[in-house]
Amino acid sequence: MGQAIAVSKFYMHGKKHFTQTGWKMHSAAYQGADIKSLDLKGQVSVVTGANSGIGREVAEYLASRGSKVYMVCRNAERGQKERDAIAASTGSDVQVLVADCGLAADVQKVAAELREKEAGINCLVCNAGAMTNTRTLTSEGHEVTFATQLLNGTYLMAQELQPLLEKKEGARVIVVSSGGMYNVKYDHGLATGAKGSYDKQLAYAYAKRGQVLLCEYWAKKISNVKYVSCHPGWTDTPGVDFAYGSTKKWLEPMRSTWEGAEGICWLCAAPSAEIESGGFYLDRTPQVKHLVSWTANTDKDVEDMVAALAKASAASSTAAGA
Repeated sequence: MGQAIAVSKFYMHGKKHFTQTGWKMHSAAYQGADIKSLDLKGQVSVVTGANSGIGREVAEYLASRGSKVYMVCRNAERGQKERDAIAASTGSDVQVLVADCGLAADVQKVAAELREKEAGINCLVCNAGAMTNTRTLTSEGHEVTFATQLLNGTYLMAQELQPLLEKKEGARVIVVSSGGMYNVKYDHGLATGAKGSYDKQLAYAYAKRGQVLLCEYWAKKISNVKYVSCHPGWTDTPGVDFAYGSTKKWLEPMRSTWEGAEGICWLCAAPSAEIESGGFYLDRTPQVKHLVSWTANTDKDVEDMVAALAKASAASSTAAGA
């Protein structure tokens, strides 16, 4: 019954705020400069999952404003094709780093390359995602959704790049989460697939709740880098097609890719003082993180989650270096 109530509230809330209708309502109230006029020359940005959907839109925006952009892509051919298109349209320095963000070895390789090439990073966008119809393990032994979106794609990537982020004033880490996290309280056993039966939608929701909790945790511990999670709303992307298929009609009217990415682009470019570290954003505004009380985790829950991520990450890193 509790789960049904949560899902019902989530859907009603989403129809008002996550759709294209919601974006038009929210964006009509925006104040301040047009983000397409902001100057990011001299900055360095890293965007994971950057060859399609939200990630590509964010990468192109950053390049259009003059930032040097590293596109972290799993597929070299697709990544290079989109890199060439973005570089041609913006005239900016855009580079591809090939990596599967579900693998610790690849994340560490990317971090090592960036440490060699750059003295600092202004913005890291953790956007890479994955979802499988059946429970599937990476070559390092972790469930794919958990590894790509939480363990390595967010936790390890941000940890590895933190020293470079700390060298830039106003640096920020932006984690692309989802409104799906409203449906669950984080449970590490269920998130990793170590217990219970596998459900791709729940695996996704646990990973996304974990991302929100992780940004809150880091915001309390680290003062010289902003950590925020965000939701692109119900946006028409290849990932949504895979996840929902014909049932995505229930999410209509869906946002265009730009409408979903625009609030994330604002988080990348806005003055640091305007960003609430630890917040969960939609369309430039921090949102509530719970629609029902039972989805809240305790401080101990979060400490235990971070400890478990650190342990799993260390084990994967050791195996990768063996």
